[in-house]
Amino acid sequence: MPITYILMLTFSIGMMLIAEKFKEKKTIKIIAYVLSGLSFFIVSAIRYDVGTDYLLRYAPDYIRMGEGIDIANLEIGYKIIVWICLLITKDYAIIFLVTSAIIIGLTFYTICKESPYPALSVLIYFCAGVFFHSLNLMRQYLAISVLLFSYRYLVDKKYIEFTIGVVIACLFHSISAVFVIAILLCDREVFDLKRTIIISILLLIFGKFVWHYIVDLVVNHTRFAVYIGSKFDKSKLRVADIIFNFVLYIIIYYLYKNTKDKGRTEKFFLNMQACSLFFMILASTMYLLFRFSFIFGIFNIISIPYFLKKSDIEAKKKIAVLAILIITFGAYITKTNIIGNTDEVKPYKTIFTVENRKYL
Repeated sequence: MPITYILMLTFSIGMMLIAEKFKEKKTIKIIAYVLSGLSFFIVSAIRYDVGTDYLLRYAPDYIRMGEGIDIANLEIGYKIIVWICLLITKDYAIIFLVTSAIIIGLTFYTICKESPYPALSVLIYFCAGVFFHSLNLMRQYLAISVLLFSYRYLVDKKYIEFTIGVVIACLFHSISAVFVIAILLCDREVFDLKRTIIISILLLIFGKFVWHYIVDLVVNHTRFAVYIGSKFDKSKLRVADIIFNFVLYIIIYYLYKNTKDKGRTEKFFLNMQACSLFFMILASTMYLLFRFSFIFGIFNIISIPYFLKKSDIEAKKKIAVLAILIITFGAYITKTNIIGNTDEVKPYKTIFTVENRKYL
């Protein structure tokens, strides 16, 4: 793992710990929170050719739009950001600066506001690969950061504000519309352990047939129909990702069952992890569904600290759960981003160290 990422994570967690230590001193706390997010923002904003789609999609699209060429398959929200950036400069580096500010800003704001253990949330954000996914799937994580910010409106039954959040997310990436099903998953324990295991087994066995039915019913009538028959129409069973999501579900479920006074927040978090698992299983039939899993999996950065704080299990058991989580996240990031270089985030380069970056 490049030293840049290690220093970024260490500094960010250190700032979060300082913020918690001086939580009664508002000025120090706010400065520490800002510095914590700033480390991630800088690394994201000044990167060059870090993330698979950096040079394959985002930089070339920015250049073409600067030449007056319309990119038909870009959502209008992202186009608006590009148009605003083009008023300032035609250097595509600016689009990564602006999108990084939005993604990191909304994510860290939510962490600081909602997580009882912000330092742990930052560790999860890093080790679950969320930050690295955002360096590649930039448009989708613009949308996901908006959904993360908006979830509290749903839990608090502020449906108008929540709907506005989903609409804004769809303006950045249209598959965000799937998140409307979250409205049905706040009021009751939809996916308890028994149901989740049964559904997971059924999806493993019959998932391919389920997906082809959905394709015929829905996907063929959307812009994602271009995936049908393409190289993205096929995928493989993502064993490591499925195991990772299942282990997280088991841990969250264990903490959930040992939490008193379960309300909309607790049920929402449990059901989100179940959905992340289901879509990850279905991703073995088509790559696109891998991205659906990210929409629901993002809430782990809040839900795991939340349940660790609220669960009624004794301190020794909480430490054991935390140890299992650290091992799980450590194994996952080692398998994906460290060994497999998922999202192609290695080596880390900056816009200041590449002389020919403007000449694609």
